[in-house]
Order: sequence, then structure tokens, then C-alpha cells
Amino acid sequence: MNKRVTLRTIADDLGITVATASLALRRHPRISPETTQRVEQAAARLGYIYNRAAANLRQTRSNLVAVCVSDLSNPVFNEFLVYIEDELREHQMQVFLGIAREDLAVQRHFLQTALEQGVGGIVLLPVRGTTRADLSALLPEGQIDPVVPTVVVSRALMDVALPQFVNDDQLAGRLAAQCLIDHGHKHIVWVGGGQQTSTAQNRLLGVQQALSAAGLPQAEILHGPTSRQFGHQSARALLTRDNPPSGVVCFSDLIAFGMITGCQELGKLPGRDISIIGCDDMEEAHLTFPPLTTIAVDKAEIGRRASRRLLAPLTGQDIVVLPPKLVLRETVGPPAPDR
Repeated sequence: MNKRVTLRTIADDLGITVATASLALRRHPRISPETTQRVEQAAARLGYIYNRAAANLRQTRSNLVAVCVSDLSNPVFNEFLVYIEDELREHQMQVFLGIAREDLAVQRHFLQTALEQGVGGIVLLPVRGTTRADLSALLPEGQIDPVVPTVVVSRALMDVALPQFVNDDQLAGRLAAQCLIDHGHKHIVWVGGGQQTSTAQNRLLGVQQALSAAGLPQAEILHGPTSRQFGHQSARALLTRDNPPSGVVCFSDLIAFGMITGCQELGKLPGRDISIIGCDDMEEAHLTFPPLTTIAVDKAEIGRRASRRLLAPLTGQDIVVLPPKLVLRETVGPPAPDR
């Protein structure tokens, strides 16, 4: 068995002290660039592996941040993750990623594992139905502050005293419904998004608020999973009715993508035969045919601000709510003449 390469191995190879080798590998300003380069080259040549865990213990902090994402089958969460990781990497932090698959038990296990690994902080995009009790590893009973700095992203947890960075989802719902109202739609249906998250609850509330303010009947509700398949099924169910709606607000772009496909299979063109509006403004939204009208969530700002808050932890709870905006493309138009 090969003997493990240590700092002593590097030091002996170069005829320097162990302390010099250690400082050089950390690029300490006391060590000259020439010596640092020699040490790094020797480390690579000898196969030295930096013991990050030991270094973290010496520094009494960790550069490892656990990011727990509720589900990666929804591309919008990938987009959040990219901005979070970008910001952390700019500050020399490394991501320890967990995918909870919308499962509370998986989320609990990952958080416990992350803490056992000695992470320096946690970014949590919580699974559906998360409560304070589900975060007992982070927030032991009777304790106000988390055991490590923690921030919540995208889905608000109203009974949890943690910093949170979320979209103004009520405003998103109002903007979506108002867009259809302004184009003359009166028969509007809400499609998708169960009611176990603040995101779904608030977007639907915003839709109903806009309809009520316009003196229109409340939207019919088709709850279902956030998936293309559900959007596809909903399009076929709605458009084969005797009295189909003229406009649809989808909980997310992902559902809207499925609806567009379902409409086209029935020979209907979104924006002409039925209007469809999504929410999130995923990267794919402008590439659909026709391009999807949607409500843009500022995923970059949410992800980056949450990461910066984690890196400069303060005590107590603050909820930062960022405004969305309407992105008008081609899937919304006036009602068809027969509507």
C-alpha cells in the first residue's frame, strides 16, 4: 500500500519546513510567489491531497455550504441553484448539494448529514409542507438561532425564524390575471400548483384578488402537480369542453409548456384560440412556439442575496420579498370571437 503523502513529505522533498509548505498551499502572503509555486508543483507531482476537514478544524470555520433543493425535476430550481452556487464560489465557498425530492424524510436526513459533516452554513429551498418541527436538527426546541447560519429561498416558512428570500407571489398572481383581464378575458381558469407551499397559495390568492377587483367571477381551480404532463392533460380536458375558458393562468412555466403542447395537438394555437400565461420566466420560456407570456421571478437576485446574507450572518429573522414583472410574449391575445 502506498504511504499517504503529507505536508512532511512535501517539506522533505523541497528542503523546507512543514510550516512553510502549509502556508504556501494556503497562499499566505508571507510566502513568496516562487516558493508557493514550487510547493504547489511538488504537491501535484507527489499526489498530495489537501485535508480540508483538518484545515477547517484549525480555522474553526468551514468553507462548505450545504444547499438543499426540494426537487430538480423542475428546471426553475436548477436556475436558483446556479445563482446560489455562483455567488458562493465568488467567495471561495464550496457547495455540498442535496436533492430532497419533495420528501420531508429525505430533507431531514440530508440536513442532519450536512451538520455532521461540519458545514459552515445551509441554503434551504424547502420541500412542500415543511414546518419548524421538520427542521429540528437546525433549530432544536427552545433555541432561537440555528446551529449554523441558514437561509431559506423561494418558499416562505411563516413559522420559522430564519432569514428568507422569496418572490412576491401574490403580486405575481395579480399580474398574471390582470394581463388576461386587460386583453378582454372573463372566463379564466387557474391550472396547477397544490396548496402545500406559500408559492402556490399566494399566486392563486393574487389571481383571485385581481378577478374580484375587476368584478369577475373567481377562477375555476385545477390543482395538480407541477409538471408538463399535468399541463398537457389540463389542456385536453379544458379545450374539449362545450364551454372552454378563454384564458388560463398556470402556476408555473413548466405547466404552461405542457399546455402549449396539448393545445397544438388539438389544432389550437395559444394566443389565438386560447391565452396562456405562466410564471417564473424560465430560460426555455422564450423558446417555445409561440413564445410564452409569463411572470418573471428575479431568481438571480433572490439566489445571490440569500447567499450574501449567509456569508454575513445576523441574528433574527428577516423576510426579503422581491417584485416580479410581466413579460408579454405571444401566448396571450384577445379572446377568440366565439368566447
